Amino acid sequence: MIEKKTRDGKTYFVVNDYQALRGLFAELLAEIQRIKSEGDYEAGKNLIETYAVNIDPELHKEVLERYAALNLKPYGGFVNPDIVPVVKHGKVVDYKLEYAESFLGQQLKYGKEYSL
Repeated sequence: MIEKKTRDGKTYFVVNDYQALRGLFAELLAEIQRIKSEGDYEAGKNLIETYAVNIDPELHKEVLERYAALNLKPYGGFVNPDIVPVVKHGKVVDYKLEYAESFLGQQLKYGKEYSL
């Protein structure tokens, strides 16, 4: 279903069966909902210990190194980039992504530019 591959010193995960993966996600979401609904502390603790605490340290190091190369601020998932054209000799030749300094800065800019 999911195959772990290494190429040029980088780790990749290849999804070979999306239907099976969707089934696994559905099972996991159902279990999370059950834990929340029943207040099953032990099951919640086991879920966190399994998937969020006990991780492969080498893979974690690789992910951190690859992320650092992107030069992005952490937790920027809700900060949308501005797509800025690169113009040479009066023609658009490329586009670059520019990120706001913060989520608050982005929201203030949206308020200024798009408010009625």
